[in-house]
Amino acid sequence: MKHKVYVSPGYRIPLLISCLGFVLCILCIFWTEDMNILVFSAYAVLSAGTIWFLKVWVDEQYRLGREIRFPLKLIFPAYPLVADFDQNTSQMSAFREAYADFMGSDRRPVSNSRLQNYATQLLWHSVDLQKRRMDRLGVQMDMEANRRSYVKGSKGVTADAYFDGRYEVEEVAEEIYALRTFRSRSRLLKRLYDKEVAHYTFLSAQEVGEDQFVCPNCGSLSSRSDLLDGCDFCKTTFTIEDLEHRVGSFGFRRDFQASEGKRKAMKKLIYPWIYMLTIVPWMYVGLFMPLYISDMNLFERIAGSLLCALTFAIGAFAVVTFALFLIFPLVMMFTKLWGGLNRWLLYRSPEEVEQERQMASYVRSFDPLFSLQSFFGGVQNKLYALYFADRAKQVNAFSDIDLASLLPRYQDVVALDVQTMRMESYKRNEKVQLATVSAEILVREFKDAKIKTHKEKVNMQLEKNADCLTQAGCGPSILHCQGCGSSLSLMDGKTCPYCGRELNLKEHDWVITAYTAE
Repeated sequence: MKHKVYVSPGYRIPLLISCLGFVLCILCIFWTEDMNILVFSAYAVLSAGTIWFLKVWVDEQYRLGREIRFPLKLIFPAYPLVADFDQNTSQMSAFREAYADFMGSDRRPVSNSRLQNYATQLLWHSVDLQKRRMDRLGVQMDMEANRRSYVKGSKGVTADAYFDGRYEVEEVAEEIYALRTFRSRSRLLKRLYDKEVAHYTFLSAQEVGEDQFVCPNCGSLSSRSDLLDGCDFCKTTFTIEDLEHRVGSFGFRRDFQASEGKRKAMKKLIYPWIYMLTIVPWMYVGLFMPLYISDMNLFERIAGSLLCALTFAIGAFAVVTFALFLIFPLVMMFTKLWGGLNRWLLYRSPEEVEQERQMASYVRSFDPLFSLQSFFGGVQNKLYALYFADRAKQVNAFSDIDLASLLPRYQDVVALDVQTMRMESYKRNEKVQLATVSAEILVREFKDAKIKTHKEKVNMQLEKNADCLTQAGCGPSILHCQGCGSSLSLMDGKTCPYCGRELNLKEHDWVITAYTAE
């Protein structure tokens, strides 16, 4: 993991603005003897630069994983850091570090990556596809992240666990402050901030012996992580069943509770910001006012500037306090209006959250162990296979239709951010289960030496056999061709590379049967 340091470019613009304002204030001493619009404009520029500099400073403290301390915590949101406190949090921190090292490497590691020690094979396959794409385009991504608590009184982590017949499944949401930096040959391309939650799906299975596996083709003995991308000796690929607390899905998402917690924190800072926006300009007025007095020596001017700055700051504080007392009814009206803006400000309304719960409950009436978040994690992995595929068999790995026409459209994609995902409908008859899913995705493409972003709305129809319920037998496992008996990897597509026979994917997992993106 790269050592975190202060990023100087973020300070350049606010420092330049502050210096410009300071120079203008000094020049005004020689240009005019009156407090006119030019003088107040200089104070405004200096004040804006100062406040912006403080904001950048606070952002850097968040990025570096440091606490926001007094007096800045009186003005800016101070979300506390949350250290690892159990197996899940330790595993999440280790996974994030391994993921950051893998994505930030200049070239995709040719040997087994440390990330393979934490990820399931499906997730590893998705991330590996993305890394291959980035390497082909000459793009790297550095990631820095630390766990925060956005909801007052929480530990910053929520988890929901259930047993699906063989696997213990844990859906974990981690409140996060993360920065992803895209670069090409050390040149900065784009910075992306994720300030709500990182979502993980952990899968665990009972261990069978030590962490040793025999290749079904050549009989060589290897560790589980060595076999994730195929046997190192004979290159045979297959799917590994055995899991021990592996990350099955990972992604940054928006979250209702985190948004609400941040909204409440910002609401408490309305008054401190009113004070700051008033006090800082008047403090600068007091600081420069004695400099206009020509019959004072240097010591008297410096002492007078400091005294006047303190006096003007205290006076501004008193005036604002009195004004807020007089306009208290207007403040109460604004507070009510703020509450009425929840639907516009928040990622999801309470009604949308309730709709999601009702949909999950409805599906569980047919499939008692169904998890909507686990389902979404599987859909997200399928989207990665679509957007980062370079060959037809990769793009069709989870599809019952030919999606090869999407390859030219997505050939420059380097990152995906799933903004929303929603199960629109679910049906089940004697033969199949059918689900429709909509998703809004921010697609990051590397074009014209820049990272360009556009939004796509994806609609998918997925099917699987009616008797394939949420249990280990329906998850990806060791598969054999019914034609020749060869071992297969679902990630390599539905066609047997030896005899050409196609695998019926619907017997094992959700399969894409319709796909549109606009």
